[in-house]
Amino acid sequence: MTLKILRAVHAWGGATLALLMLLVSFTGALLVWRLDYLRLAIPEARVEYEPSVESLATIAQTVETHFGAANLRQIDFPTSDLPLGRVTLNDSRYAYVDVRGNVVAEWSSNGRWEELIYDLHHRLLLENTGLAIVGCAAMAMIILLIAGVASFWPMRRGFRDGLWPRSGAVRHLRSAHRNLGIVVALPLLLSLVTGVLLAFPDQAQRLLLEPLRPANYGEAFGEQLDAISGPGTGEWLPVLQRSLKSFPGSTIRSAQFANSVSESRIVGLQQSGELNPQGLNKVYIEASGGYMDVRIDNQALPWHERMFNAAYPLHTARVGNLAYKLVMTISGLLVATLSALGLIGLIRSFQRV
Repeated sequence: MTLKILRAVHAWGGATLALLMLLVSFTGALLVWRLDYLRLAIPEARVEYEPSVESLATIAQTVETHFGAANLRQIDFPTSDLPLGRVTLNDSRYAYVDVRGNVVAEWSSNGRWEELIYDLHHRLLLENTGLAIVGCAAMAMIILLIAGVASFWPMRRGFRDGLWPRSGAVRHLRSAHRNLGIVVALPLLLSLVTGVLLAFPDQAQRLLLEPLRPANYGEAFGEQLDAISGPGTGEWLPVLQRSLKSFPGSTIRSAQFANSVSESRIVGLQQSGELNPQGLNKVYIEASGGYMDVRIDNQALPWHERMFNAAYPLHTARVGNLAYKLVMTISGLLVATLSALGLIGLIRSFQRV
């Protein structure tokens, strides 16, 4: 009886979410190669470039002069792998800049193909409503995945039938769906769990992290600050130099601009051995007085905080490993196929009746 209920939940729940999962998994497989597409599409993304603190400071200053600090939110700096910077502006506007800080593309919202695919995958082109739909669907899929694996076990000998249906018969469609589901179960579970964390980051932090944080959690962010201040110490070159000195051996990944929201220039750095390329180690330095106010060391955070922060690179396959990118791409395509097989099999079962 329990297995019968599990199969019914899996079948009807899967059918309800099949088209959505097909869309999200296929677009996700495409987005794994988003940076590679940019290298092909934009000539400035194919030049030879080795970042230096001086060149990054020049880029930041050029961008700030061109757009104005009040219009800027963040820049993701060019790297040797992708010598193209991404600038986030106010009002859902964005730009790509070259290794000198010159604008090579500027757009709003989904004005580029890779942005349209990202929004389709992440928000279904429905802004926060779409984000909530995708996040809730991922949570439902975790339940369906567990139900599917549990109901498979008594029929595990059918695995020898292969991953592709031998014919369009319902029995063969179901067998292929079941076998394919077992193959992609682990990477799919990883994608679903990390997807939920990325869809609901604030809620996930309140539920999973805040109960484990001590009362003095933020005190460490005021430690190991330098005592430098005064005229010129808040300019981009000394800001970046001081940030690197604060985290020796790290790589500068991003910077947020001082504006009406924050008086600080916030530099994001990636330490050696860290997966997340966004630069989760932060240094806050006032643009006017040059005071270093905050220093956040991601590597010094508790293990559960670091695991939470690993959700982004694991979900997007931005871990600097080609094999992992291929696994996540194949997984996405197989999940799309899995969804199609399950839906077709259910429709065929009604046609047979």
